Amino acid sequence: MITAIVGMGVLLIVVAGLYAILEIRYRSGCRRVEAEWQHRSVAPLTHIGSTRTLEILPLVDWYPARPDLHGEAGVSYLIKTDRATVLLDVGLNMRGTDPSPLEDNMRKLGIGSQDIDIIVISHKHIDHVGGLRWLRRGTFSLGNAQPELGGKRLVVPVPMDYPGNRPQVTPLPTVLAPGIATTGTISSQLFLGRVDEQAVAVHVEGKGIVLVVGCGHQTLPKLLTRAKELFGEPLYGIVGGLHFPVPHGRITLAGMDLQNFVVFGLTHVPSRPQVLAQIGHLAEHDPRWISVSAHDSSDEIIEQFRRAFGDRFHDLRVGEWQCIARPATPLRQAGAQQAA
Repeated sequence: MITAIVGMGVLLIVVAGLYAILEIRYRSGCRRVEAEWQHRSVAPLTHIGSTRTLEILPLVDWYPARPDLHGEAGVSYLIKTDRATVLLDVGLNMRGTDPSPLEDNMRKLGIGSQDIDIIVISHKHIDHVGGLRWLRRGTFSLGNAQPELGGKRLVVPVPMDYPGNRPQVTPLPTVLAPGIATTGTISSQLFLGRVDEQAVAVHVEGKGIVLVVGCGHQTLPKLLTRAKELFGEPLYGIVGGLHFPVPHGRITLAGMDLQNFVVFGLTHVPSRPQVLAQIGHLAEHDPRWISVSAHDSSDEIIEQFRRAFGDRFHDLRVGEWQCIARPATPLRQAGAQQAA
């Protein structure tokens, strides 16, 4: 009995010591990335051009629109404009299935690899690169095996590999196609480590900038600031993850809220009033289209977005097109026919 008590005491001391080390690293990292942000220097993208059409199709996210589609704790969005189709992120594939949730959803929605011109990885986390297996190898994949991607342009935030291809690393804002650019990476210190994340920005003619975001680790205020610095255009919309798992995330392990612990630890989770203040700050920009991913934001916070933006808020569900500008396109019609 005494031995067990002593052993438990030693274990608690070790766990507390490890947590203290993580806390010190987290606070130091937060100071470092904030200093980097204050000393940033980005040139405006005056030559981005524009697109008359913009449609976004969630291929992987938490909630599916139909029972035959897969939902999971990952992200993959198809972004279609006049001149190019971009795939942002490739999901999680937690179980390593073949086909993966992404591949199976693509098939059921009538989307083929040939429809994709550019693949962009927002950040190097398992739920955006196709799973832990690929993360450990410093690469990514749409499925359980890495398909041949031909001459597709691959765009990554930090150095990554892909067989038969050389991904382009884009820490700085980069034009991908007429009307489409990356925001460049914005660094954030998570409780379990640093992350460098980029988003996709689309300039819709006559409307403004639409940001398509993977996880939102950059933080909403910094995303809004970066968009204003780069484009000098009004913010028309935001689609994707903003990482507000408040008060609780969706993934737990042995009673621990993993989504919150990985990012905020035990004591840095933002409060509900703090999140509401950020929603209010976004409302000051008067966006016309808001669609928040449930993969990293709670239903409670999503409901707060719905209340704040009314009919400007749009549910984000796998298989449901976000028709932001000019709703009918050949690709969308093909997908609808396949689904029917």
